Amino acid sequence: MKVDLSNDFKEKYRNLMGERAEKLFSAIQEDSQDAFRLNPLKANYKNVAYPLDEPIEYSPIGYYGNIDGNSIDHISGYVYSQEPSAMYVTEILDPAKDDKILDLCAAPGSKTTYIASKMASQGLLVSNEINSKRAKVLSSNIERMGITNTVVTNNSPKDFEKKFDNFFDKILVDAPCSGEGMFRKDPESTQYWSLDYVEQCANRQQHILDSTYKLLDNGGTLVYSTCTFSPEENEQNIDWFLKKYPDMHLVEVKKYAGMEDGRPEWGNNNPELKKALRMFPDQFNGEGHFMCKMVKDGEKSEIKERQINTGLKKDDLKFVSKFAKANLNGLSESNWLKISDFLYQAASLDSRFKGLHILRNGLKLGEFKKIDLSLTSHGC
Repeated sequence: MKVDLSNDFKEKYRNLMGERAEKLFSAIQEDSQDAFRLNPLKANYKNVAYPLDEPIEYSPIGYYGNIDGNSIDHISGYVYSQEPSAMYVTEILDPAKDDKILDLCAAPGSKTTYIASKMASQGLLVSNEINSKRAKVLSSNIERMGITNTVVTNNSPKDFEKKFDNFFDKILVDAPCSGEGMFRKDPESTQYWSLDYVEQCANRQQHILDSTYKLLDNGGTLVYSTCTFSPEENEQNIDWFLKKYPDMHLVEVKKYAGMEDGRPEWGNNNPELKKALRMFPDQFNGEGHFMCKMVKDGEKSEIKERQINTGLKKDDLKFVSKFAKANLNGLSESNWLKISDFLYQAASLDSRFKGLHILRNGLKLGEFKKIDLSLTSHGC
C-alpha cells in the first residue's frame, strides 16, 4: 500500500535533512520489518514453533520474523509481536528485579510486557494507560503473558502526582506522538498528521514530562521515547525539560549499527542531545524511533509501603488457604487481596493506589461464591 505523504511533511524534512530526505521518503514506501519476542516467564520459553535463526542483536529475546496472532504460541503468551526498533527502549531502561517501575503510557503493552519479562515476577511494575479502551487491551496482554508483578491503572499522569511523589526507581514515557515513524506500518495514520498536530503532541508531551519529574525518585532513571521523527517532540522537548529541571541529565546509550546520535541542531544546539538516539528506516532495519535516557541527581529516598486492608476476614483466609493448598500448587499466601468478590495475589498492597482506577492488581486467582471458590484464568 502506497504511503501518501503530504506536501507539508515533505517540505519540512527536505528543509531539515537536505538530500537525505528523499531516501527517507523512499524507505517509508517499503514494507515494514516484522519481529517478535520470546517470553522468559514461561517454562521452556524457547520451545516455540517459530524459527529463531534471525536474532536481533540488541535484544536477547528478540527475533526477526512474522507470527500468527491465532497460533498457540501467541495465545498462550510464549511470543509477542513487537516492532524491532521499539524493543531497544526496554534494553535502555534496564529493569532490575527489585525495581519500582512506572510505564506511564503503556498500552497496548509491548514495552510493559518486555519490562516484566526482565523483572522475573519480582519488584513492582505499574502499567498505566489514560484511554479506557486501550487500558483493557493492556490488561488483557498482561494476563496473556502470565505477568504477576504488575498493577494496571487507567488514570491521567496528574492522578499519580500527590500519591507517588519521588516514588519510582525507573519510569518509561513512551509518549503519545504524531507517529511519523510508523507511517509505513500504518499508512492510514498520515490522514491525521499536520503541522498543528505535531505542535499539539509536543505540548501534551511536556505536560506528561512535568508529571514524570515529580514521580521519579532521586537517583532514578527516566527513559523517554517516541515513534516520530519530529524535532518538536524529541530534541526540542528534551532540551526544554533539561533546562526546566537542571537536576536531570542525559546519559550515553550504546548505539548499534544503523542507530544515530540525536541532533543538537534540532534542539537549540544543546550538545548533550548527541547522547540521545535516533532510528531512521533508510539506515536502520526497523521503524522510526527517538529515545533517550536521563538520570535524576540526589540520594535515593527511603520509601515505606503503607499497607491497605486486604478485605479478607478470618473465615475467608482459612477457606482460601485450604483451597490454595489443594488447587494452586502451594501458591504463596503473601499479598492476598479481596476486591469486590474477586481474590488476587496482589502485586502491591500499598495504600497509595487507593483512589486510582485499577484494572488489575497482580494475579487474579478466583471469584468468591456462596458455596465455593471458582477458579478463573490466571495467565500462567
